[in-house]
Amino acid sequence: MIDYFDLTVNISLNIYSNLEKRISLIISGIGVDNVKKAITKLYKLEFHKDDLWVNIGIAGHKSYQIGSIYEVKKVISNKSKNSFFTNSFYNKLPTSTVCCVDFEEKEFNKNYLYDMESFGYLQALDKLTLRENIFIFKIVSDNLFNKPKNYKSFAITNIKKNIVKINKIINEYRTNRFYEKNDIKFILNIIKQKYHITFYNEKKLEKILIKVFSLKDKDEVEKEIISSKSLKGLIKQLEDYLLRYTLKI
Repeated sequence: MIDYFDLTVNISLNIYSNLEKRISLIISGIGVDNVKKAITKLYKLEFHKDDLWVNIGIAGHKSYQIGSIYEVKKVISNKSKNSFFTNSFYNKLPTSTVCCVDFEEKEFNKNYLYDMESFGYLQALDKLTLRENIFIFKIVSDNLFNKPKNYKSFAITNIKKNIVKINKIINEYRTNRFYEKNDIKFILNIIKQKYHITFYNEKKLEKILIKVFSLKDKDEVEKEIISSKSLKGLIKQLEDYLLRYTLKI
């Protein structure tokens, strides 16, 4: 990743960056506490609310093929049973759920990917950014039948194999979202012309429209606004539409 994105290291912070491309990388190490510290360190850099957060790492599963890659949509803490979610509407790879454990998993009792960092990653980001800005990609490193001789070497080799694919997904999402932001402003103005909107409902609609525009185009949404009878009814109509597409995990 360092070579691919042409990153240079800030030795004092141990953070790799390309300021022109607005990309920063930190290698967190193993465990929930380490990844929380890494997120905090990155966040203290120049941070924009629309920045995307991407976690790339390895995980085990009882039967998934070694080297296969999954986009993680839900993470469960094996200890507390609490869970967090990532972006639920932009799915370009097979998806899976991660169970985050404190120690290396060897039994794989449930049909989850298992790692030791993802829960801390999402817990740290929960108050810092929108769910739509968060991605997790996991490459299967081990299962009940095989495991690598060296996990670090496996991670380096397989992240390198998948980095072009991951970067394409992120760039497509970033490009789509650029146009969506303009569409959201346009649609909100139409709604404001028809209904009185409180600050609370405006922010609520912004969050809903971010998700809606990953599923339908601006013209369709505009027609729904024109035919709507009330603001409350419009919001419910959009929320019900999203429920039909929410990933069941």
